[in-house]
Amino acid sequence: MPIYLDSGCPSGDGYSCYVFISKYTRDVIKKVILLNALVPVSNNPAITITVPITPNEAKEIIRRAEKIESYIGHDATAKLLSTLLEREIQVNRGMYTPENYDLAIIVRLKKRLEKPEDVKTVTLNDIEFLLVRYYTNVEVVVHE
Repeated sequence: MPIYLDSGCPSGDGYSCYVFISKYTRDVIKKVILLNALVPVSNNPAITITVPITPNEAKEIIRRAEKIESYIGHDATAKLLSTLLEREIQVNRGMYTPENYDLAIIVRLKKRLEKPEDVKTVTLNDIEFLLVRYYTNVEVVVHE
């Protein structure tokens, strides 16, 4: 079952916020960002939570997503992911800027390919998946 990252501030005091990780997910996920590396938030304070997930969990999250926003810039990689994840993954060489509450999956090869054509032999077991939740609307408070 997929992992879903969520957060909340039930106390309303701005200090007692928490982040929880649940093995249960909503029926539909509005949007998932696909990346091949972690993108840092550089212009303001942020929290990034990264959790390893299995290939099957990645497939389930992709299956439930209403929209997939791909930032996979290599054509062969996008085709491979389309096959392995059973959903069309578009090539996009654009620049991704994390937004508050974005849910992303980072897809990385566990090994370096000797030649570009070796991508044809890659299986789900050769890929590492990380689920990321970005929190970019973070206020830093200094307690004295």
